[in-house]
Amino acid sequence: MEHILTECPNNNSSLIWSLAKDIWPENFGAWPRINIGIILGCGSVNINPHRQNDEHENHRNQKPHKGASRLLKILIAESAYLIWTTRCDRTINGTTLTKQSIIKRWSLIINKRLQLDRLTARKINRTPSFLKLITSTWHDIITLHEPLPKNWAIALEVLVGIKPPRPSLSEATR
Repeated sequence: MEHILTECPNNNSSLIWSLAKDIWPENFGAWPRINIGIILGCGSVNINPHRQNDEHENHRNQKPHKGASRLLKILIAESAYLIWTTRCDRTINGTTLTKQSIIKRWSLIINKRLQLDRLTARKINRTPSFLKLITSTWHDIITLHEPLPKNWAIALEVLVGIKPPRPSLSEATR
């Protein structure tokens, strides 16, 4: 299982994990080293805010950053699921996907999760705390050249999406 999700060169797992790593905001901390333990336990992963000093006592009393933890859970779970489904497609159906189609598929999946959160905030869970959680989850990876409007998560007319994947160095020099 670990080979399929993290090491196998035939299922583009390195491409998918690099997409997740590239979109991860640096201000949330370093991207974790992905292994089977992180993937299987992603539902219980918590990101602690950066410490201002190295006092161990302060670190124990800090609450996890809910938005960063939630984004990490989404990125890991959705990326692992995409790796698994593309592997099954290749193995069972004989389908081979290009690098561009995998990038498009991954971006679509993450954008769907963003839109699902927006829909949930608008129609199902209209509490200020959920709106704050969505904002802290997605704010740093949404593409807009202007600051986000205050009601971006519930406003229908605001078009938001994740930043498109950065081209690799080999593609940028062509």
